[in-house]
Amino acid sequence: MDAIAGEEHVTALAERYAAYAQHVREAIASADNLGDADTADLYTEISRTVDKRLWFLEAHLVKKSDVA
Repeated sequence: MDAIAGEEHVTALAERYAAYAQHVREAIASADNLGDADTADLYTEISRTVDKRLWFLEAHLVKKSDVA
């Protein structure tokens, strides 16, 4: 990883958080399929936190011209 500039660094973080969020969602589905509601609940809480942090990272990548 050669991200040096701030935006490149945030983009790299967002990409990795997105991959991690997807992995956690798959773990929720697996736990549900196995009937393990407690583990699914723990993964759901982790997913909420990861998704919130991902949202913050992605918010920093939005350009003013994209919003207006």
